[in-house]
Amino acid sequence: MDVEPPTGDDLNRMLVSMKQDVLRRAAAEPPARRRPWARRHLGLTLGLVALLGIGGAGGALALVLPSPFQAAPAATPSSTPSTTPTVRPTPTPTATAAPVEPAQPAVPSAALGIDCATLGERIGVTSIGLSATPDGPGTLYFTAEQAAERQAGVSTCGWSGPGTGQGRAARLELTIAPAGERGREWISGLRQSGLEDYGIGDASAFTCDLSLVSGCNTTFVVGSWWVETTNWDLQTADSYETDPELLVPVADALADLLAGTPPGAAWSPPATSWSETTCEDLAAADVGAAVGTPEMGSAGDQTYRDSGRGIRQTQLDDLVCDWSARTEAGLPDTVGPDQIQLVYLHVAPGSGWAYGAETEDGDAVAVRGAESATWACAVDTYDQDSCQLDLLVDGTWLRISGVTGYGDVGRERVGSLVSAAEAVLAAQAAASGRG
Repeated sequence: MDVEPPTGDDLNRMLVSMKQDVLRRAAAEPPARRRPWARRHLGLTLGLVALLGIGGAGGALALVLPSPFQAAPAATPSSTPSTTPTVRPTPTPTATAAPVEPAQPAVPSAALGIDCATLGERIGVTSIGLSATPDGPGTLYFTAEQAAERQAGVSTCGWSGPGTGQGRAARLELTIAPAGERGREWISGLRQSGLEDYGIGDASAFTCDLSLVSGCNTTFVVGSWWVETTNWDLQTADSYETDPELLVPVADALADLLAGTPPGAAWSPPATSWSETTCEDLAAADVGAAVGTPEMGSAGDQTYRDSGRGIRQTQLDDLVCDWSARTEAGLPDTVGPDQIQLVYLHVAPGSGWAYGAETEDGDAVAVRGAESATWACAVDTYDQDSCQLDLLVDGTWLRISGVTGYGDVGRERVGSLVSAAEAVLAAQAAASGRG
Protein backbone atom coordinates (compact mmCIF):
# COMPACT_ATOMS: atom_id res chain seq x y z
CA MET A 1 0.00 0.00 0.00
CA ASP A 2 1.47 3.29 -1.14
CA VAL A 3 1.63 6.08 1.39
CA GLU A 4 2.01 9.61 0.14
CA PRO A 5 4.35 11.91 2.11
CA PRO A 6 2.47 14.53 4.15
CA THR A 7 1.96 17.85 2.45
CA GLY A 8 0.36 21.19 3.22
CA ASP A 9 -1.32 21.41 6.63
CA ASP A 10 -0.39 17.83 7.51
CA LEU A 11 3.28 18.64 7.06
CA ASN A 12 3.04 21.81 9.14
CA ARG A 13 1.26 19.96 11.97
CA MET A 14 3.94 17.29 11.92
CA LEU A 15 6.74 19.86 12.13
CA VAL A 16 5.04 21.69 15.02
CA SER A 17 4.61 18.38 16.85
CA MET A 18 8.29 17.57 16.31
CA LYS A 19 9.38 20.99 17.66
CA GLN A 20 7.21 20.57 20.75
CA ASP A 21 8.73 17.15 21.35
CA VAL A 22 12.24 18.58 21.02
CA LEU A 23 11.44 21.37 23.51
CA ARG A 24 10.04 18.89 26.05
CA ARG A 25 13.23 16.83 25.83
CA ALA A 26 15.38 19.98 26.13
CA ALA A 27 13.63 20.92 29.37
CA ALA A 28 14.47 17.51 30.83
CA GLU A 29 18.15 17.65 29.79
CA PRO A 30 20.78 18.95 32.37
CA PRO A 31 22.13 22.41 31.42
CA ALA A 32 25.76 21.24 31.52
CA ARG A 33 25.02 18.85 28.66
CA ARG A 34 23.37 21.43 26.40
CA ARG A 35 25.75 21.15 23.45
CA PRO A 36 25.75 17.31 23.29
CA TRP A 37 21.96 17.41 23.63
CA ALA A 38 21.65 19.80 20.68
CA ARG A 39 23.82 17.62 18.45
CA ARG A 40 21.99 14.46 19.49
CA HIS A 41 18.49 15.84 18.77
CA LEU A 42 19.53 17.49 15.54
CA GLY A 43 20.64 14.05 14.35
CA LEU A 44 17.33 12.58 15.49
CA THR A 45 15.41 15.20 13.51
CA LEU A 46 17.49 14.65 10.36
CA GLY A 47 16.85 10.92 10.74
CA LEU A 48 13.14 11.56 10.81
CA VAL A 49 13.42 13.68 7.69
CA ALA A 50 15.12 10.83 5.86
CA LEU A 51 12.58 8.32 7.19
CA LEU A 52 9.68 10.49 6.04
CA GLY A 53 11.20 10.97 2.64
CA ILE A 54 11.36 14.76 2.96
CA GLY A 55 13.96 16.10 0.53
CA GLY A 56 14.79 19.18 -1.43
CA ALA A 57 15.71 22.66 -0.39
CA GLY A 58 12.33 23.45 1.12
CA GLY A 59 12.44 20.59 3.60
CA ALA A 60 16.03 21.32 4.57
CA LEU A 61 15.34 24.99 5.33
CA ALA A 62 12.27 24.10 7.36
CA LEU A 63 14.48 22.09 9.81
CA VAL A 64 17.01 24.86 10.51
CA LEU A 65 15.38 25.90 13.80
CA PRO A 66 16.79 29.10 15.36
CA SER A 67 17.52 28.88 19.07
CA PRO A 68 15.50 28.42 21.16
CA PHE A 69 13.66 26.60 18.37
CA GLN A 70 11.24 29.39 17.53
CA ALA A 71 9.42 29.11 14.22
CA ALA A 72 11.46 30.61 11.39
CA PRO A 73 9.87 33.23 9.10
CA ALA A 74 9.15 32.22 5.55
CA ALA A 75 12.25 32.35 3.44
CA THR A 76 12.30 35.07 0.74
CA PRO A 77 14.24 34.14 -2.37
CA SER A 78 16.97 36.64 -3.04
CA SER A 79 20.23 36.81 -4.86
CA THR A 80 23.29 35.98 -2.83
CA PRO A 81 25.79 38.85 -3.02
CA SER A 82 29.45 38.00 -3.25
CA THR A 83 31.28 38.99 -0.14
CA THR A 84 34.93 39.84 0.43
CA PRO A 85 36.33 38.21 3.57
CA THR A 86 37.32 40.70 6.26
CA VAL A 87 40.99 40.45 7.19
CA ARG A 88 41.32 40.68 10.95
CA PRO A 89 44.69 41.50 12.53
CA THR A 90 46.24 38.73 14.54
CA PRO A 91 46.35 39.82 18.18
CA THR A 92 49.85 40.09 19.58
CA PRO A 93 50.16 37.97 22.72
CA THR A 94 50.88 40.00 25.80
CA ALA A 95 54.02 38.90 27.58
CA THR A 96 53.29 37.78 31.12
CA ALA A 97 55.92 38.88 33.58
CA ALA A 98 57.40 36.05 35.62
CA PRO A 99 56.48 36.23 39.30
CA VAL A 100 59.14 37.94 41.34
CA GLU A 101 60.29 35.98 44.34
CA PRO A 102 60.45 38.14 47.46
CA ALA A 103 64.02 38.90 48.45
CA GLN A 104 65.17 37.14 51.58
CA PRO A 105 66.24 39.23 54.56
CA ALA A 106 69.79 40.56 54.44
CA VAL A 107 70.53 38.92 57.78
CA PRO A 108 69.48 35.35 58.70
CA SER A 109 67.58 34.45 61.85
CA ALA A 110 66.69 31.29 63.73
CA ALA A 111 63.78 29.32 62.27
CA LEU A 112 62.13 28.97 65.70
CA GLY A 113 61.79 32.69 66.32
CA ILE A 114 61.70 32.39 70.14
CA ASP A 115 64.49 33.88 72.24
CA CYS A 116 66.19 31.72 74.86
CA ALA A 117 64.66 33.50 77.85
CA THR A 118 61.11 33.02 76.53
CA LEU A 119 61.87 29.44 75.50
CA GLY A 120 63.19 28.57 78.96
CA GLU A 121 60.06 29.96 80.59
CA ARG A 122 57.72 28.09 78.24
CA ILE A 123 59.38 24.70 78.69
CA GLY A 124 59.89 25.08 82.46
CA VAL A 125 63.66 24.93 82.98
CA THR A 126 63.25 26.24 86.52
CA SER A 127 61.29 23.08 87.40
CA ILE A 128 64.51 21.07 87.12
CA GLY A 129 66.59 23.44 89.22
CA LEU A 130 68.01 25.71 86.49
CA SER A 131 68.07 29.48 86.34
CA ALA A 132 65.42 31.22 84.28
CA THR A 133 68.16 33.45 82.85
CA PRO A 134 69.86 31.79 79.88
CA ASP A 135 73.62 31.60 79.62
CA GLY A 136 75.53 33.72 77.17
CA PRO A 137 77.33 32.22 74.18
CA GLY A 138 80.28 31.33 76.41
CA THR A 139 82.95 32.80 74.13
CA LEU A 140 84.84 36.07 73.94
CA TYR A 141 83.62 36.66 70.40
CA PHE A 142 80.79 35.90 68.06
CA THR A 143 82.05 32.87 66.15
CA ALA A 144 81.83 31.60 62.60
CA GLU A 145 80.07 28.52 63.99
CA GLN A 146 77.36 30.76 65.42
CA ALA A 147 77.08 32.48 62.03
CA ALA A 148 76.69 29.08 60.34
CA GLU A 149 74.02 28.12 62.87
CA ARG A 150 72.06 31.25 62.14
CA GLN A 151 72.33 30.69 58.39
CA ALA A 152 70.92 27.18 58.87
CA GLY A 153 68.05 28.47 61.04
CA VAL A 154 69.46 26.70 64.11
CA SER A 155 68.72 27.87 67.67
CA THR A 156 71.11 27.21 70.56
CA CYS A 157 70.25 27.92 74.19
CA GLY A 158 71.73 27.02 77.56
CA TRP A 159 70.75 27.33 81.22
CA SER A 160 72.71 26.62 84.41
CA GLY A 161 71.89 26.23 88.08
CA PRO A 162 72.64 24.31 91.25
CA GLY A 163 70.38 21.48 90.09
CA THR A 164 68.17 19.33 92.26
CA GLY A 165 70.82 17.00 93.66
CA GLN A 166 74.10 17.24 95.59
CA GLY A 167 74.80 20.92 95.05
CA ARG A 168 76.96 20.57 91.95
CA ALA A 169 76.20 22.93 89.11
CA ALA A 170 73.74 21.53 86.61
CA ARG A 171 73.47 22.64 83.00
CA LEU A 172 71.20 22.12 80.01
CA GLU A 173 72.02 22.94 76.39
CA LEU A 174 69.51 22.75 73.55
CA THR A 175 70.12 22.80 69.80
CA ILE A 176 67.03 23.06 67.60
CA ALA A 177 67.16 22.77 63.81
CA PRO A 178 64.45 22.85 61.11
CA ALA A 179 65.65 19.49 59.76
CA GLY A 180 63.18 16.83 60.83
CA GLU A 181 63.76 14.43 57.92
CA ARG A 182 67.52 14.46 58.35
CA GLY A 183 67.04 14.00 62.09
CA ARG A 184 64.97 10.87 61.53
CA GLU A 185 67.79 9.38 59.46
CA TRP A 186 70.35 10.25 62.12
CA ILE A 187 68.27 8.84 64.97
CA SER A 188 67.61 5.66 62.99
CA GLY A 189 71.36 5.14 62.82
CA LEU A 190 71.74 5.81 66.55
CA ARG A 191 69.03 3.28 67.40
CA GLN A 192 70.65 0.68 65.14
CA SER A 193 73.93 1.25 66.97
CA GLY A 194 72.24 0.32 70.27
CA LEU A 195 71.02 3.61 71.79
CA GLU A 196 67.71 3.48 73.64
CA ASP A 197 64.48 5.26 72.75
CA TYR A 198 63.86 8.32 74.92
CA GLY A 199 60.10 8.25 74.26
CA ILE A 200 59.85 11.86 73.06
CA GLY A 201 58.36 13.10 69.79
CA ASP A 202 58.23 11.11 66.56
CA ALA A 203 61.64 9.45 67.02
CA SER A 204 64.26 9.71 69.75
CA ALA A 205 67.40 8.25 71.31
CA PHE A 206 69.55 8.95 74.36
CA THR A 207 72.76 7.93 76.08
CA CYS A 208 74.22 8.81 79.49
CA ASP A 209 77.68 8.78 81.01
CA LEU A 210 76.96 7.68 84.56
CA SER A 211 80.35 8.64 85.96
CA LEU A 212 80.99 11.15 88.73
CA VAL A 213 81.17 13.93 86.15
CA SER A 214 78.09 12.75 84.34
CA GLY A 215 75.79 13.90 81.62
CA CYS A 216 73.19 12.72 79.15
CA ASN A 217 72.77 13.40 75.45
CA THR A 218 69.32 13.10 73.94
CA THR A 219 67.97 13.71 70.48
CA PHE A 220 64.44 13.67 69.13
CA VAL A 221 62.36 14.75 66.15
CA VAL A 222 58.98 16.49 66.21
CA GLY A 223 57.51 17.07 62.76
CA SER A 224 59.84 19.45 60.93
CA TRP A 225 62.11 19.97 63.97
CA TRP A 226 65.24 18.14 65.09
CA VAL A 227 66.39 18.65 68.70
CA GLU A 228 69.61 17.69 70.47
CA THR A 229 70.10 18.20 74.20
CA THR A 230 73.05 17.85 76.54
CA ASN A 231 72.66 18.03 80.31
CA TRP A 232 75.09 17.61 83.17
CA ASP A 233 74.45 16.74 86.79
CA LEU A 234 70.66 16.78 86.76
CA GLN A 235 70.48 14.62 89.90
CA THR A 236 67.96 13.55 92.45
CA ALA A 237 68.64 14.53 96.07
CA ASP A 238 69.95 11.09 96.98
CA SER A 239 72.14 10.44 93.96
CA TYR A 240 75.46 11.57 92.54
CA GLU A 241 74.49 10.35 89.10
CA THR A 242 72.58 12.21 86.41
CA ASP A 243 69.01 11.02 86.24
CA PRO A 244 67.82 11.03 82.60
CA GLU A 245 64.20 11.01 83.77
CA LEU A 246 64.55 14.49 85.28
CA LEU A 247 64.71 16.06 81.81
CA VAL A 248 61.57 14.33 80.52
CA PRO A 249 59.04 17.04 81.59
CA VAL A 250 61.13 19.74 79.90
CA ALA A 251 61.61 17.63 76.77
CA ASP A 252 57.88 16.89 76.64
CA ALA A 253 57.05 20.58 76.95
CA LEU A 254 59.54 21.43 74.19
CA ALA A 255 58.06 18.74 71.93
CA ASP A 256 54.55 20.13 72.47
CA LEU A 257 55.73 23.66 71.71
CA LEU A 258 57.49 22.61 68.50
CA ALA A 259 54.52 20.53 67.33
CA GLY A 260 52.46 23.72 67.15
CA THR A 261 55.16 25.97 65.69
CA PRO A 262 56.04 25.82 61.98
CA PRO A 263 59.62 26.77 61.04
CA GLY A 264 60.29 30.18 59.58
CA ALA A 265 61.45 30.59 55.99
CA ALA A 266 64.81 29.07 55.14
CA TRP A 267 67.73 31.43 54.42
CA SER A 268 70.19 30.68 51.61
CA PRO A 269 73.76 32.01 51.91
CA PRO A 270 74.90 33.98 48.86
CA ALA A 271 77.09 32.12 46.38
CA THR A 272 80.79 32.47 47.11
CA SER A 273 84.02 30.73 46.18
CA TRP A 274 84.36 29.74 49.84
CA SER A 275 81.31 27.47 49.55
CA GLU A 276 83.42 24.86 47.75
CA THR A 277 86.74 25.49 49.52
CA THR A 278 88.21 22.71 51.65
CA CYS A 279 91.24 22.64 53.91
CA GLU A 280 93.00 20.55 51.25
CA ASP A 281 92.60 23.47 48.84
CA LEU A 282 94.75 25.55 51.20
CA ALA A 283 97.69 23.13 51.21
CA ALA A 284 99.82 25.62 49.28
CA ALA A 285 99.56 28.18 52.09
CA ASP A 286 102.90 28.19 53.92
CA VAL A 287 101.50 29.53 57.16
CA GLY A 288 104.48 28.27 59.16
CA ALA A 289 106.88 30.49 57.23
CA ALA A 290 104.44 33.40 57.48
CA VAL A 291 104.38 33.31 61.31
CA GLY A 292 108.02 32.32 61.83
CA THR A 293 107.39 28.71 62.85
CA PRO A 294 108.62 26.56 59.94
CA GLU A 295 107.86 23.39 61.92
CA MET A 296 104.17 23.86 61.16
CA GLY A 297 102.59 21.31 58.86
CA SER A 298 100.05 21.89 56.11
CA ALA A 299 96.38 22.67 56.68
CA GLY A 300 94.39 20.15 58.70
CA ASP A 301 90.60 19.88 58.78
CA GLN A 302 89.24 20.39 62.30
CA THR A 303 85.66 21.21 61.35
CA TYR A 304 84.13 18.36 63.33
CA ARG A 305 86.71 17.99 66.04
CA ASP A 306 85.29 16.70 69.31
CA SER A 307 81.78 16.62 67.85
CA GLY A 308 79.53 13.62 67.59
CA ARG A 309 76.47 15.81 67.26
CA GLY A 310 74.28 15.23 64.24
CA ILE A 311 73.09 18.82 63.77
CA ARG A 312 76.67 20.09 63.93
CA GLN A 313 77.84 17.64 61.30
CA THR A 314 74.90 17.73 58.88
CA GLN A 315 73.40 21.23 59.06
CA LEU A 316 76.28 23.68 59.45
CA ASP A 317 78.47 24.67 56.51
CA ASP A 318 81.35 26.31 58.36
CA LEU A 319 84.96 25.26 57.83
CA VAL A 320 87.76 25.04 60.40
CA CYS A 321 91.35 24.58 59.23
CA ASP A 322 94.47 24.61 61.37
CA TRP A 323 98.22 24.72 60.90
CA SER A 324 100.04 23.15 63.82
CA ALA A 325 103.63 22.62 64.93
CA ARG A 326 102.46 19.91 67.29
CA THR A 327 102.80 16.27 66.34
CA GLU A 328 101.77 12.98 67.93
CA ALA A 329 105.13 13.01 69.65
CA GLY A 330 104.45 16.47 71.03
CA LEU A 331 105.90 19.89 70.33
CA PRO A 332 109.37 19.96 68.71
CA ASP A 333 112.14 21.21 70.95
CA THR A 334 112.94 23.86 68.37
CA VAL A 335 109.65 25.67 69.01
CA GLY A 336 109.78 28.11 71.91
CA PRO A 337 106.85 29.09 74.13
CA ASP A 338 106.69 32.60 72.65
CA GLN A 339 106.30 31.30 69.10
CA ILE A 340 102.96 30.73 67.43
CA GLN A 341 102.34 27.01 67.58
CA LEU A 342 98.83 26.90 66.08
CA VAL A 343 96.96 29.03 63.56
CA TYR A 344 93.22 28.61 63.06
CA LEU A 345 91.06 29.66 60.12
CA HIS A 346 87.31 29.62 60.73
CA VAL A 347 84.96 30.38 57.82
CA ALA A 348 81.19 30.45 57.37
CA PRO A 349 80.65 30.75 53.57
CA GLY A 350 78.34 33.60 52.61
CA SER A 351 78.51 35.19 56.05
CA GLY A 352 79.55 38.66 54.92
CA TRP A 353 76.48 39.99 56.75
CA ALA A 354 78.26 39.29 60.07
CA TYR A 355 81.39 41.27 59.28
CA GLY A 356 81.24 44.61 61.06
CA ALA A 357 77.83 43.79 62.54
CA GLU A 358 78.54 40.82 64.81
CA THR A 359 82.32 41.06 64.87
CA GLU A 360 84.09 43.14 67.50
CA ASP A 361 84.82 46.80 66.86
CA GLY A 362 88.47 46.71 65.94
CA ASP A 363 91.28 48.54 64.24
CA ALA A 364 91.45 48.50 60.45
CA VAL A 365 94.45 46.77 58.93
CA ALA A 366 95.55 46.19 55.33
CA VAL A 367 95.55 42.54 54.26
CA ARG A 368 96.37 41.61 50.67
CA GLY A 369 93.47 39.72 49.12
CA ALA A 370 90.84 40.99 51.57
CA GLU A 371 88.24 43.62 50.81
CA SER A 372 88.36 44.72 54.43
CA ALA A 373 90.06 43.57 57.63
CA THR A 374 90.13 44.51 61.31
CA TRP A 375 91.79 43.14 64.40
CA ALA A 376 90.52 43.22 67.96
CA CYS A 377 91.69 41.93 71.31
CA ALA A 378 89.92 41.03 74.52
CA VAL A 379 91.12 39.89 77.92
CA ASP A 380 90.58 36.16 78.28
CA THR A 381 89.84 34.14 81.42
CA TYR A 382 93.57 33.97 82.20
CA ASP A 383 93.90 37.77 82.15
CA GLN A 384 95.81 37.67 78.88
CA ASP A 385 95.25 39.30 75.51
CA SER A 386 93.28 37.19 73.08
CA CYS A 387 93.44 38.73 69.61
CA GLN A 388 91.62 37.81 66.42
CA LEU A 389 91.81 38.99 62.83
CA ASP A 390 88.51 39.37 60.95
CA LEU A 391 88.38 39.60 57.17
CA LEU A 392 85.79 40.14 54.44
CA VAL A 393 86.56 38.19 51.26
CA ASP A 394 84.18 37.38 48.38
CA GLY A 395 81.03 37.94 50.44
CA THR A 396 82.35 35.80 53.30
CA TRP A 397 83.57 36.59 56.78
CA LEU A 398 86.74 34.79 57.88
CA ARG A 399 88.54 34.73 61.20
CA ILE A 400 92.23 34.02 61.77
CA SER A 401 93.52 33.33 65.27
CA GLY A 402 96.62 31.79 66.79
CA VAL A 403 98.01 30.14 69.92
CA THR A 404 101.44 30.46 71.48
CA GLY A 405 102.94 28.53 74.34
CA TYR A 406 101.46 31.15 76.66
CA GLY A 407 97.94 31.17 75.24
CA ASP A 408 96.13 33.06 72.51
CA VAL A 409 98.07 35.44 70.31
CA GLY A 410 98.45 38.85 71.94
CA ARG A 411 98.48 42.24 70.30
CA GLU A 412 102.26 42.18 69.81
CA ARG A 413 101.83 39.26 67.36
CA VAL A 414 98.91 40.56 65.30
CA GLY A 415 101.31 41.25 62.43
CA SER A 416 101.99 37.50 62.27
CA LEU A 417 98.26 36.85 61.89
CA VAL A 418 98.17 39.30 58.98
CA SER A 419 101.02 37.41 57.26
CA ALA A 420 99.22 34.11 57.86
CA ALA A 421 95.99 35.51 56.42
CA GLU A 422 97.73 36.72 53.27
CA ALA A 423 99.26 33.27 52.71
CA VAL A 424 95.86 31.61 53.15
CA LEU A 425 94.02 34.05 50.87
CA ALA A 426 96.60 33.66 48.11
CA ALA A 427 96.26 29.85 48.24
CA GLN A 428 92.46 30.00 48.22
CA ALA A 429 92.36 32.48 45.32
CA ALA A 430 94.60 30.22 43.26
CA ALA A 431 92.60 27.08 44.10
CA SER A 432 89.25 28.71 43.32
CA GLY A 433 90.38 30.45 40.16
CA ARG A 434 90.12 33.92 41.63
CA GLY A 435 93.88 34.47 41.67
